[in-house]
Amino acid sequence: SQQESMRRSFVANVSHELKTPMTSIIGYADMLRTLQIDPAEQHEAAGAIYHESRRLEALSYKLLSLLSLSDERLELAPVDLTDLWPRLRMACPQVPLLTPQGGAVVHGDADLLLDLLCNLVQNAAKASPAGMPVTVLLADAGDTVALTVQDHGCGIPADKLARVTEPFYMVDKSRARKQGGSGMGLALCARIAALHGTTLQFASVPSQGTTVSFCLQKAGSQPEVAP
Repeated sequence: SQQESMRRSFVANVSHELKTPMTSIIGYADMLRTLQIDPAEQHEAAGAIYHESRRLEALSYKLLSLLSLSDERLELAPVDLTDLWPRLRMACPQVPLLTPQGGAVVHGDADLLLDLLCNLVQNAAKASPAGMPVTVLLADAGDTVALTVQDHGCGIPADKLARVTEPFYMVDKSRARKQGGSGMGLALCARIAALHGTTLQFASVPSQGTTVSFCLQKAGSQPEVAP
């Protein structure tokens, strides 16, 4: 069945993504354990072990989050987006981040919405030149509000846009791995969006930047439980 095929593919991808950093960690640890190497090489080996271990840690957290959300029905409550902006800036301290002046009260889960926005902002920052701001935009649309995360980074080729929310899909694997990426961030974002009854909309121009948008129902305009 298609579901079984997707499950096998997911397990194969998990295995592959675990194997790559583990091979690196074991190789560098063995070098430190068995060889007399100079301090510069020791420092490089320890740095590689640290970087790959952090990447494994991030992958583990994202996998656990995705699995815990897979069958969940979400109880939605009023969330004031105005309260979310300072939390988002604190969660992304290294990112030059522009957040909306205003807000709105929407149906949602504040912690999951923060995680969704944080993943999108960090993705945008990784795709952008150092110091280039990432902007969060808010647009009122009657019963809904549209949230957009916008960057002026490397962009995503049109033929790859449709696949970016697949677990483990990375547009540029070497760049993503260098930056500690796991290929799970957007899959997690897509799941959180689905739990809020919405989908992620991507628009991108290579070398000019990317926008990711999603709509949320205002409080009072839909039932308390996501579909």
